[in-house]
Amino acid sequence: MTTVSSARYLVTAPNLLGHALRKPGVDFQIQTLADDLLPYFQAAEYDIVIGHSMGALVVLSLLKYLPKTKPTSVVLIDSSMEIPAEQMVDWRAMLSNDIKINPTAEDYMALNPLWTREDAIWRVLGTHIGRPTNSDDHIDDNMPWSFSHLIANKPTAAALTILVADPSKLECVAKFKDVRTVLIANASHWIQYEFPELIVEEALRNIEKQDNRQ
Repeated sequence: MTTVSSARYLVTAPNLLGHALRKPGVDFQIQTLADDLLPYFQAAEYDIVIGHSMGALVVLSLLKYLPKTKPTSVVLIDSSMEIPAEQMVDWRAMLSNDIKINPTAEDYMALNPLWTREDAIWRVLGTHIGRPTNSDDHIDDNMPWSFSHLIANKPTAAALTILVADPSKLECVAKFKDVRTVLIANASHWIQYEFPELIVEEALRNIEKQDNRQ
């Protein structure tokens, strides 16, 4: 957020239902999380919309509410849009691993040398204040896990960039020709900790590209 605001943009960063200190909604479906944020999109138009991980799936669900003619730069960060049922057991275990192991800030910094201590502390805090069943609840309410089709809802005026650390996450979006995909070398799932400047560069790149077309 600091990196984006330093580029002289006003930043709005709402917490999703069931995340941080917010209580869950009526269910854990991605569309429910998106509907909760809809008032933000009804109250204002945004130059840039960024979502990470599950937040990126929420942004996908909100694409249909973006302006049809005003350019919007959309950046999705390392989101798993398609997960086959046979891979879900391993993915579920991976998501709940931090809750079981309860890593310290020092543990996170040792595993992620590009993280600052502040990054690690925020990650510890997020793990501690989150509900123990949060990941399982979101998985259970969103099966089958399939969201790439929502890219088709992108207005023509919006520019969409997908940043990933794992190239396998790009296979499901290859058919969408108007989507820019970027593989971030030496990054983990937490690209916003490790290469925040690249996220801002991509977001602003879309803005500049759209300005040049006008």
